[in-house]
Amino acid sequence: MAFSIMGILAVLLEVFRPVLPLLALVLVIDAALLALVIRRREHMQFAAARRAALVVAAIAFVFSLVALPMLTGASHGSLSGALDWLALFGASIGVAIAAALLAWPLLQLALGSDRRKPMIPIE
Repeated sequence: MAFSIMGILAVLLEVFRPVLPLLALVLVIDAALLALVIRRREHMQFAAARRAALVVAAIAFVFSLVALPMLTGASHGSLSGALDWLALFGASIGVAIAAALLAWPLLQLALGSDRRKPMIPIE
Protein backbone atom coordinates (compact mmCIF):
# COMPACT_ATOMS: atom_id res chain seq x y z
CA MET A 1 0.00 0.00 0.00
CA ALA A 2 3.04 2.27 0.23
CA PHE A 3 2.99 3.41 -3.40
CA SER A 4 -0.73 3.27 -4.08
CA ILE A 5 -2.92 6.35 -4.17
CA MET A 6 -4.69 5.17 -1.02
CA GLY A 7 -1.36 4.83 0.77
CA ILE A 8 -0.35 8.35 -0.21
CA LEU A 9 -3.71 9.74 0.91
CA ALA A 10 -3.43 7.86 4.23
CA VAL A 11 -0.01 9.40 4.87
CA LEU A 12 -1.31 12.88 3.99
CA LEU A 13 -4.26 12.43 6.33
CA GLU A 14 -1.95 11.47 9.18
CA VAL A 15 0.29 14.47 8.50
CA PHE A 16 -2.58 16.98 8.43
CA ARG A 17 -4.89 15.38 11.04
CA PRO A 18 -3.62 17.55 13.95
CA VAL A 19 -4.36 20.79 12.07
CA LEU A 20 -7.68 19.85 10.41
CA PRO A 21 -9.90 21.72 12.92
CA LEU A 22 -7.77 24.85 12.58
CA LEU A 23 -7.81 24.51 8.79
CA ALA A 24 -11.60 24.22 8.79
CA LEU A 25 -11.89 27.37 10.93
CA VAL A 26 -9.57 29.28 8.60
CA LEU A 27 -11.58 28.17 5.57
CA VAL A 28 -14.87 29.29 7.15
CA ILE A 29 -13.41 32.71 8.04
CA ASP A 30 -11.90 33.05 4.57
CA ALA A 31 -15.23 32.20 2.93
CA ALA A 32 -16.95 34.89 5.02
CA LEU A 33 -14.30 37.44 4.02
CA LEU A 34 -14.64 36.44 0.38
CA ALA A 35 -18.41 36.95 0.58
CA LEU A 36 -17.78 40.43 2.03
CA VAL A 37 -15.37 41.27 -0.80
CA ILE A 38 -17.85 40.07 -3.41
CA ARG A 39 -20.57 42.18 -1.82
CA ARG A 40 -18.37 45.29 -1.99
CA ARG A 41 -16.69 44.61 -5.32
CA GLU A 42 -17.89 47.78 -7.05
CA HIS A 43 -15.93 49.88 -4.53
CA MET A 44 -12.69 47.91 -4.77
CA GLN A 45 -9.38 48.29 -6.56
CA PHE A 46 -7.65 44.97 -7.09
CA ALA A 47 -4.04 45.78 -8.02
CA ALA A 48 -2.59 46.40 -4.53
CA ALA A 49 -4.19 43.31 -3.02
CA ARG A 50 -3.12 41.17 -5.97
CA ARG A 51 0.52 42.30 -5.57
CA ALA A 52 0.42 41.64 -1.83
CA ALA A 53 -1.08 38.17 -2.43
CA LEU A 54 1.76 37.40 -4.84
CA VAL A 55 4.29 38.40 -2.16
CA VAL A 56 2.53 36.08 0.30
CA ALA A 57 2.67 33.30 -2.32
CA ALA A 58 6.41 33.81 -2.87
CA ILE A 59 7.10 33.68 0.86
CA ALA A 60 4.96 30.55 1.24
CA PHE A 61 6.77 28.92 -1.70
CA VAL A 62 10.21 29.46 -0.18
CA PHE A 63 9.04 28.42 3.29
CA SER A 64 7.44 25.23 1.96
CA LEU A 65 10.56 24.34 -0.04
CA VAL A 66 12.41 24.27 3.27
CA ALA A 67 9.70 22.85 5.55
CA LEU A 68 7.85 20.21 3.51
CA PRO A 69 10.50 17.48 3.71
CA MET A 70 10.62 17.92 7.49
CA LEU A 71 6.90 17.10 7.77
CA THR A 72 7.67 13.51 6.83
CA GLY A 73 10.84 13.28 8.89
CA ALA A 74 13.08 13.50 5.84
CA SER A 75 15.73 16.03 4.95
CA HIS A 76 16.79 17.61 1.70
CA GLY A 77 19.69 15.18 1.58
CA SER A 78 17.31 12.25 1.39
CA LEU A 79 15.68 13.55 -1.81
CA SER A 80 17.20 11.05 -4.18
CA GLY A 81 16.33 12.04 -7.70
CA ALA A 82 14.67 14.41 -10.08
CA LEU A 83 11.24 12.98 -9.30
CA ASP A 84 11.59 13.78 -5.60
CA TRP A 85 12.69 17.32 -6.35
CA LEU A 86 9.90 17.74 -8.89
CA ALA A 87 7.37 16.56 -6.32
CA LEU A 88 8.80 19.01 -3.76
CA PHE A 89 8.56 21.91 -6.22
CA GLY A 90 5.03 20.88 -7.23
CA ALA A 91 3.88 20.68 -3.62
CA SER A 92 5.52 24.03 -2.89
CA ILE A 93 3.73 25.63 -5.83
CA GLY A 94 0.47 24.20 -4.51
CA VAL A 95 1.15 25.61 -1.05
CA ALA A 96 1.98 29.00 -2.58
CA ILE A 97 -1.26 29.06 -4.59
CA ALA A 98 -3.28 28.05 -1.53
CA ALA A 99 -1.60 30.74 0.59
CA ALA A 100 -2.32 33.41 -2.02
CA LEU A 101 -5.96 32.33 -2.31
CA LEU A 102 -6.41 32.28 1.46
CA ALA A 103 -4.71 35.66 1.96
CA TRP A 104 -6.37 37.52 -0.91
CA PRO A 105 -9.79 38.33 0.65
CA LEU A 106 -8.21 39.77 3.80
CA LEU A 107 -5.67 41.71 1.76
CA GLN A 108 -8.41 42.93 -0.55
CA LEU A 109 -10.40 44.29 2.36
CA ALA A 110 -7.30 45.88 3.89
CA LEU A 111 -5.69 47.33 0.77
CA GLY A 112 -8.27 47.40 -1.99
CA SER A 113 -10.96 49.83 -0.96
CA ASP A 114 -11.33 52.77 -3.32
CA ARG A 115 -11.16 55.82 -1.08
CA ARG A 116 -12.38 58.11 -3.85
CA LYS A 117 -15.77 56.43 -3.95
CA PRO A 118 -17.96 56.37 -0.83
CA MET A 119 -18.90 52.96 0.52
CA ILE A 120 -22.49 54.17 1.00
CA PRO A 121 -23.87 56.05 -1.99
CA ILE A 122 -24.68 59.66 -1.14
CA GLU A 123 -27.81 60.89 -2.87
